[in-house]
Amino acid sequence: LRGWGAISEFTALLWIVLAGATIGFIFDFYRSLRKWLGWGRLLTVIGDLVFSGITLFLCVEFFLRANELEFRFYTLWGSLLGLLVYMRFFSPLFLKIFRRLFYLLSNTWRLLLSVIHIPVKILTLIMRPFYRILQWFSLLVFRIFEALFGDSLQKARGKIREVWKYFFPPRTNR
Repeated sequence: LRGWGAISEFTALLWIVLAGATIGFIFDFYRSLRKWLGWGRLLTVIGDLVFSGITLFLCVEFFLRANELEFRFYTLWGSLLGLLVYMRFFSPLFLKIFRRLFYLLSNTWRLLLSVIHIPVKILTLIMRPFYRILQWFSLLVFRIFEALFGDSLQKARGKIREVWKYFFPPRTNR
């Protein structure tokens, strides 16, 4: 028993009831997180698999401490009792706590993003005149090149089309 030594049946029952209550607690956390994040079907399935794996691991650990994984009648009923007691008396409290925790996290995240966004806005305001000058200059250069080389570009474009049609003639249906 990993150094725990022999324990009484009452202590084993307490471990098993605690296993059920812990599973209920983890289920409430997972349910609140899933609702807060608004998962779709695929993420819900993946999350359910992860939740099942975590609860399986916890059940094995708790049952190992309780009775060295020996299946006894009170193992199933004790876990169910722990889950029902948790759901009846503690679940509404922890659901409120989780909702407030997620609300606090989302507001903290929004505040952090707005604080980070302030220097970006300042930099945008500072760079706006330089961007406008660069935009005007690039348009001016484009128009000058268009005026000087516009005809030759049109001729080159036409020659490229002729070469393309020569090497890749259109298909005709026979």
